[in-house]
Amino acid sequence: MHYVLFIRTDPTPDTALGHYLAHVGPTLDAFGGRLLAFDAPTRLEGPSAYTKTALVGFPTEQSARDWYASPAYQELAAWRIETMGHEVDVQLVAGLPG
Repeated sequence: MHYVLFIRTDPTPDTALGHYLAHVGPTLDAFGGRLLAFDAPTRLEGPSAYTKTALVGFPTEQSARDWYASPAYQELAAWRIETMGHEVDVQLVAGLPG
């Protein structure tokens, strides 16, 4: 089974988040994480204030939780929150058995 972080955020320009986007990838490696998707979603149904979505895959629930709590990621998250002025919506979802 795999686990996916579903991250939704606002229209903060990628240029404003350049530091975060340039450094978040390497924080995933030690935990087996992999960026699966990052883009503006094409809305098929329902309203949402979110304009960007990222999907990050992990091999286990614990590896996802450990990555999120890691000092390297928390440092970047603090920078992101300060830059954006707020937190983003981050949810952990269990994948289906393969």
